[in-house]
Amino acid sequence: MRFHVDDGLIASLAQTEQCWLVLDAHGVIHHRNPPASLLLGTALMPGQALPPLAPCALLGEGSSLLDLAQLALDELTLGVQLQPPQAGWQLCRLVDLTPALQQEHERRQRECYLSVLSELSSLPEKNRVRRLELALSHAAEALGLQAGLVTRYCGDALEVVAHCAPQPFSHGTLLPLELMYCEHTLRSNSLLAVHDILDSVLADSACYRQTGIRSYIGIPLEVDGQRYGTLAFWGLPPHAPFTEADAQFVRHLARWVGIGLERKLAADELSLSYRILEEQLDWLRLAGQVARLGHWSYSPRSGWVTLSAEACALLALPRQHLPLSEVERRMVVEDRQRWRKAFTGCLYESGELQQEVRLRQQDDRVSWLSLRAQLVERGDGPLLFGVLMDVTEAKESQQLILYQASHDGLTGCVNRVLLFDRLEQEIRRCERLQQSFSLMFIDLDRFKLVNDHHGHDAGDKVLMAIANRLQRMLRTTDTVARVGGDEFVLLLPGMAPGRGLAMLQQEVLAQIERPVRDGRHSYRVSASMGVASYPQDGGDAGALLKFADGRMYQEKRPARH
Repeated sequence: MRFHVDDGLIASLAQTEQCWLVLDAHGVIHHRNPPASLLLGTALMPGQALPPLAPCALLGEGSSLLDLAQLALDELTLGVQLQPPQAGWQLCRLVDLTPALQQEHERRQRECYLSVLSELSSLPEKNRVRRLELALSHAAEALGLQAGLVTRYCGDALEVVAHCAPQPFSHGTLLPLELMYCEHTLRSNSLLAVHDILDSVLADSACYRQTGIRSYIGIPLEVDGQRYGTLAFWGLPPHAPFTEADAQFVRHLARWVGIGLERKLAADELSLSYRILEEQLDWLRLAGQVARLGHWSYSPRSGWVTLSAEACALLALPRQHLPLSEVERRMVVEDRQRWRKAFTGCLYESGELQQEVRLRQQDDRVSWLSLRAQLVERGDGPLLFGVLMDVTEAKESQQLILYQASHDGLTGCVNRVLLFDRLEQEIRRCERLQQSFSLMFIDLDRFKLVNDHHGHDAGDKVLMAIANRLQRMLRTTDTVARVGGDEFVLLLPGMAPGRGLAMLQQEVLAQIERPVRDGRHSYRVSASMGVASYPQDGGDAGALLKFADGRMYQEKRPARH
């Protein structure tokens, strides 16, 4: 088949702010519009084949209905949406996912660190050194490094206090200071983070020559207000550049370790137990302040919930001790049944809870809350202990990308991909209930004259005005889709052939033929229309659209463009 793309389509793509590629039947790039060229630079040039696509991990389950895939290029991650193939060519829309993926990565990173911090506050190990080593192991894994070490400063050496490392260390071992990156940490008296030693002044250090360690992050430790030693983590391979979240995590972990070392030095067992409890509460409060993380507990025996101050703020509740029903009343009604099912399953089956629910705020805004909890057995009965976190920004980012992938950027109408999805759903519904529906295929006449004589800005205003009129005149259950430059499709559930459908056709044509006014200018277009009804005119989405398109071209008068 000879490759040909209408010049009007190329011109239309040149006017949009969205990024588009035109592919031939073999997936080779034929054309890039200006925004796509600006985004891609020298990548994906015309003549190159579109690389293999991967599922879009950002959108999660359900996004496959929108056919949004993912493509990674050097420092750029793109969402790729392939439009249905035409006669030998295919449109491909690109969405820059890099900022959203970075935000999602940072959110998961913060959530991972907060989870580690929460676990540290409830470690069951009573031996203080073993407790420190468990903490180092959890923290090293969260940071993506191989080893962790707590040392005490002893003049020209560092004494091993606690460790988790592939090579064996003995408690009390003295390590020469000049063979440790910790020397530079102590000298600067601040956090030191180097993701690749070879890219730093430490490339010539004795430590690198002796050990070959490429990545390091460490911080001085203080105990009772005095310099004690260091907390450090490292790995043999280079690491991704350390983020502010990594640095904050290590700083707060150093505080926790410092407090733990103070407890280790305490002699009075009763005082030690009391200070451990204070440590746990202080740490949870600190974690809540850092990232708006609250903690909560529920007693199955009393049916009451106890909230931290940050949890009260997130739930907009005035009291910290109250019945569970008062917490549930803050949730959006549609989420309560799902929450209660998961809550009951946690208490009587799994012992673990992980749910995301919506909250209705006083100003009618809706926020998202992530709740996680685990059932803990105690001497006086079980207790459900957990954390909650505001995830509204992540949810809104996800919903924005889903909307952009399923709607036309100019008119706000649904696009061809979402139209096909809704058509298939309506076919399944009508097949099950033995009902009918109709669709209208509309092609604007004289629209090209508006573009040619008044410019594409005027054409865009005509398209937006007509789309707005159609959306306002139809029912909320109807769908207005833009499927081409000047083509629209109306999906009309429950509308069978007959007088009502004929009257609606006349009303639609009348709305389209009304002049579109723009200051002192007025633009007029008309339309050709084809109608198809299910099941008379086709049994699937493609057949119905093809039938309506054919009807439309039969009715189109010559030279109306």
